[in-house]
Amino acid sequence: MYDLKIVGGAVYDGLGGEPIFANVYIKDGKIAEISNQNKEAKEQINAQGLCVAPGFIDIHSHSDQVPFRNGNAECQVRQGVTTEIVGNCGEALFPSLPEHQSETEDYCKHHFGTKGYDSVSDYTSAVNDVKYVNNIGGLVGHSNLRIAVMGYVNRDPDEKEMQTLCDLLERELQRGAFGMSIGLIYPPSAFSKKEELIALARVLAKHDAILSVHMRNEGPRVFEAVDEVIEIAEKSGVHLEISHLKLMGKSQWGKAPELTQKIEAARKRGVNVTCDQYPFTATCTSLSVLVPHWAHEGGTDMLCKRVEACDGDILEAIQNEMENRGGPDCVMALICDGYKEYEGKFISEISKELALSPVETVRKILLDTHGSACCNYFSINEQDVKYIMSKDYVSVGSDGVARDYTCRETPHPRNFAAFSQYFQTVRENKIMPLSKMIRKATSLTAETLGLTDRGVLKEGYCADIVVFDGENFSSRSTFLEPKKAPIGMQYVIVNGIVAVENGELTCKRGGNAILKNK
Repeated sequence: MYDLKIVGGAVYDGLGGEPIFANVYIKDGKIAEISNQNKEAKEQINAQGLCVAPGFIDIHSHSDQVPFRNGNAECQVRQGVTTEIVGNCGEALFPSLPEHQSETEDYCKHHFGTKGYDSVSDYTSAVNDVKYVNNIGGLVGHSNLRIAVMGYVNRDPDEKEMQTLCDLLERELQRGAFGMSIGLIYPPSAFSKKEELIALARVLAKHDAILSVHMRNEGPRVFEAVDEVIEIAEKSGVHLEISHLKLMGKSQWGKAPELTQKIEAARKRGVNVTCDQYPFTATCTSLSVLVPHWAHEGGTDMLCKRVEACDGDILEAIQNEMENRGGPDCVMALICDGYKEYEGKFISEISKELALSPVETVRKILLDTHGSACCNYFSINEQDVKYIMSKDYVSVGSDGVARDYTCRETPHPRNFAAFSQYFQTVRENKIMPLSKMIRKATSLTAETLGLTDRGVLKEGYCADIVVFDGENFSSRSTFLEPKKAPIGMQYVIVNGIVAVENGELTCKRGGNAILKNK
């Protein structure tokens, strides 16, 4: 007797081919059989008129701290996400070393509001202790790596420190990290030069692990930024994953074909490059990214002191970077802890209310929120989004956090609708058939990460499965009202446990913390 069977659905294996009509049988958290035979099971799901596919894999999640606060991860699982990869953009909750423990703790507290962990194995063990609805795997945060070895400093590592950086990365890969992420606009990762990154990338290549990169620029210098990361991959042999591929700012609009040609030329040369993307025309990140990198040295306290004192050319640099991102009419204050009056308003609106210039307004918000304010930046062209979306080496990544629909903030809709919006945009614009879209959310990501037991509907694989309406799976989230569940996702199964039933959360948690090659 099987534990569960899914009957009557169109079964997509996740590899991009057309579906078959078969029953899927689950036992002990695994896919036990896919066949046309009618066998007994303790429970049954009727998938008539629906699609049955592998659970979606979010390769770019920032839900690092969520398992310890909200184990149901409702906004992810109700989109069909069954696996999340955290530790992106150079920011993670591990690793650490005793020499700079206090700086690591300060960094993790500022970025995640919680303590850090010594290693990926400590982090994943803690996740398993609290039980999470989804599977969760981790990348080494390059900023964490640097702080652990060098502290929060703006300089190159010396020879001994470089060796320690490589050794610590090696340790984390041996313990099961899926790779390393770098955030080249986020200090202290942003302090690093190409030579340091090539050396670390060689360690990753040795372990067949990915280098996930938030590039140094995604606007006026995006082409130079792509050249830099491709050179790192070419010289090291690492598998390069370019995070949230986009072109920001009107000067770059319409250049998606040119940008992807550069990536495709590298792929033809044998460079292993893949990318991920979220399907929106606004980015979301901290307001502090407008402040030049050098002003971040020493952490948030030092940043705020420099902003308050206007050390150097800080205001001019803020003004220039704000213009690069579309100007004050395109920057919306999003999450401003303790200052609700700023939220949901553009910098241009707030500046009028305060009778300050836009750059002085940014300065005030940074100081009022102690550098923690987050913003939407409306700086991406919709046609570029769709063009990048058409590429078969670009997977789906939310770049979001698994929040509740009842959360106090009004965050970017990618937190609630990255996958549902992706499917909706592809379908409405006839960008590719459903079978190819499913591949981009499942087996493509699994292949990139080296997952050999998920991302495909195959006997013996983990029973991470979604059952959804392929013709109507859609987002209801907007930038002004993002906290809405999608429509069309009927069942979500994680390791054989039904997490979503008839479109509603069951609060059953079947997820595991996963380690590479473990």
